[in-house]
Amino acid sequence: MAVDQSYQKVTIWQYKEFTFLLAASLLLSIGNKIYELLLPLIMYDLSEGSSIVMTSMRTAELLPNLFFGIVVGIIVDRVNKKKWAMWMILIQAVVLLIMYGMFGAHLYKPILFYLFGFILMTLNYGFFNTQVSLIKLSVPLPLLTSANAKFSFIETFVGIMGPVFLGFVLLFANKAQGLFLTVILYVLAYFFIMNLSVNEPVKKGSKTSFWYDFKEGWDVFKKNKALKTMTLFILFINCTMIVVSNTVLIFGTADLHLSNSVLSIILATAGVGGLIASLTINRLRIRFKLGVLFGAAIVGNSIAYAGFYLTNHLYLLALCLLLNGYSTTIYIICAYTFRHEQTPSEFMGRIGGLTGSLFRIGMPISMLFSGWMINWWGTSSIFISSAVLNVIIFLFYRRTLLWKLQ
Repeated sequence: MAVDQSYQKVTIWQYKEFTFLLAASLLLSIGNKIYELLLPLIMYDLSEGSSIVMTSMRTAELLPNLFFGIVVGIIVDRVNKKKWAMWMILIQAVVLLIMYGMFGAHLYKPILFYLFGFILMTLNYGFFNTQVSLIKLSVPLPLLTSANAKFSFIETFVGIMGPVFLGFVLLFANKAQGLFLTVILYVLAYFFIMNLSVNEPVKKGSKTSFWYDFKEGWDVFKKNKALKTMTLFILFINCTMIVVSNTVLIFGTADLHLSNSVLSIILATAGVGGLIASLTINRLRIRFKLGVLFGAAIVGNSIAYAGFYLTNHLYLLALCLLLNGYSTTIYIICAYTFRHEQTPSEFMGRIGGLTGSLFRIGMPISMLFSGWMINWWGTSSIFISSAVLNVIIFLFYRRTLLWKLQ
């Protein structure tokens, strides 16, 4: 789909609904990052230094996206998206407030905290899926690339600033007070969403079953050959991205023997690359086709992975992370923009949930195999195999019609 040149002189900030949605996303992203970093630390303290408890908490937070993506997508298409988003934020604030009270009362129940973590991430995904739909309702189609770039910028910026936010919270007398700060951020985000005014698709007169809605969304997905093909490529690309991001941490500590502080600084260069990508994507989209940019991002990541394989110094590692962060952000923005442009508004929730689950379906398997590969052949085996796989993916991608996608 070609970009309407008449919108090149229109600033996206003219759209009040987009600004409100972006502000809410910023507040929620900061809040998410605080509790994402803080909860494992609190659990670690209360469990007297159990790393198993920490990893179990993280595992509980990762499961909802895979299990409930399709179901959440169906629900989002059936309900009022603004009200649904408000409920997702409000319930998360209540759950965090309960956890804050339990920590304050020194009530340590790991199984309950795992459940709370699972609920929080489920609700967070419920909001994210709705946000995808609301973005499309907030700006004209030609400005979707710019809109997705702004949200990607926020995600990357908050990711870089995560340790800073955590450091600020750790200045409190009690770590659990950071959860109360998160509740305040969520309440502020709630009011931004409450003031949204978007024209939502007209709902059907008669209510249909979940199965009918799923089948309807599946039929739309199945008939869109370009979306199916892109989803298949993203499935495999995501498998390499997740294992490389995890392996870099092991590589930095075990192979390069970097301290936690130095490794944190080096890893931040990936975020810098992401910020640069977010700031340059609009100009790139004007000069190049979306399909070409997506393919270039695959190549960029394959070069970065090969660089990791050849790395023996922290400066080279930082350079590769910079390229990796830049390429990954371009890839993500292109993927989201493509999905927006290919999906009718009334199916955005279902297609978002369906493709979101398919995007992630290979991640647990690839993570499992990567652990054994590292154990048998070391971290270098992950980097070189991921580089080769991305080259192969690009060669196949180059032969599809997606390469010529506007």
